[in-house]
Amino acid sequence: MDSLEFEELSGRVDGVAQALLRLAAQLEMEGVIHGPHVCEAWRQARPQALATDLPLQASRKVLLQLADQLDTARANRAERQ
Repeated sequence: MDSLEFEELSGRVDGVAQALLRLAAQLEMEGVIHGPHVCEAWRQARPQALATDLPLQASRKVLLQLADQLDTARANRAERQ
């Protein structure tokens, strides 16, 4: 994979992550899902002990980042109310 292909893949992954975060936030605001439970599930999906290779470690990192971002969005919404 060359640099240009990697950049495109990176952008696609970011786009999917942003869509997922916005969907989760909207569902949380509508009371369809419980955001803190979703975040906890994302954090538990890839425990460090099982992230034994580079792809699993990268997956774990992204799941933790998504959970942190959803928590931050929730805190920001609470501050505005």
